[in-house]
Order: sequence, then C-alpha cells, then structure tokens
Amino acid sequence: MYTTLVAMKGKRIFDRFGFNLPIESKPKHYHATLLESFKEWEFNAKTNDWNNTSTGEALTQYSMPSNLQALLENNIYCKSK
Repeated sequence: MYTTLVAMKGKRIFDRFGFNLPIESKPKHYHATLLESFKEWEFNAKTNDWNNTSTGEALTQYSMPSNLQALLENNIYCKSK
C-alpha cells in the first residue's frame, strides 16, 4: 500500500467535471401571496392564472412568453435528439 501511495502522490485521482455558472449580480425576488381561503380561487385556462371567484383578481399576473404561446396554440411538440 505504501508503494501505491508513493506512486500516486501528486497525481489528481479525483477531479470535478461540469462548468461554472455566472454569478448573478442581483438575487431575484419573487412575489408571494399567502392564501387562507383557497376555495375562492379557480384556474382560468385562457389567462393561465388563478383568479379569485368573487373579485376576478389574478393571483400571479403570469404572462406567457409569445414563443411558448405559439407552441401551445399550434400543437408543436419538441423532440429531443
């Protein structure tokens, strides 16, 4: 074992692999809403958001990107190679 350890001294046996992500300058802040009466909210497929049944208020104010909207409207399926 000593001979093996001497032979391996200075050699990199284990190395990481992958890539380094760029460091973000500002952390992203997300809007959070705490709901106590979840039964008042229904999902609206036209707006892709949860709407309050009594006030009509949208929960997340999500706006779908145009390229995603086009994919969903045209029933385009992305196949990975």
